[in-house]
Amino acid sequence: MDRKTRGSVINAYLNYIKKKWGIEGEKQCRKELGIEEMNFKDGQYYQDEMVGNVLRWIGRNKGKGAVKDAGKFIMHNLGILSWLVRFTSIKTLAEKFPSNYSEVYAFGKCWVDTSDPKNLRLKFKDVGYYEEACWVWEGICEEALAMTKTKGTVSHVKCQLKGDERCEFLVRVE
Repeated sequence: MDRKTRGSVINAYLNYIKKKWGIEGEKQCRKELGIEEMNFKDGQYYQDEMVGNVLRWIGRNKGKGAVKDAGKFIMHNLGILSWLVRFTSIKTLAEKFPSNYSEVYAFGKCWVDTSDPKNLRLKFKDVGYYEEACWVWEGICEEALAMTKTKGTVSHVKCQLKGDERCEFLVRVE
């Protein structure tokens, strides 16, 4: 499977590292990953392994909480979507999520069950092929709640890495 992700996602995670741990943190990450000289263009697609390597670097060096925070950062800082989120409901955002996902990622499948507005279910097939991807999606969902000023919780209830058919996040809205 050819897994490709827009450069804007890679750049956002590198910007998170720079904001959190300074230019030296970003340099260390780039050096350890062998991408010191790479300039990622926002509109181009790159192998998703680049994103995976950056997220694994964050997890290895800073822990699971930092990976979830990276997801929150990307949700909060990734272009026009982050601006629009502030003016919508969590249910509307969830309904639009699959089309937004497919604009950024050229692999996997995403769909959302909004039939119970108090229990939204985001489902991913062939997306979380490394543990940190699951952590970052949890952070993204948590930030979506915060940005829409919606009280609730996020739980990772199914995990493809652990043998389930897909990954699934339950967003309980209060």
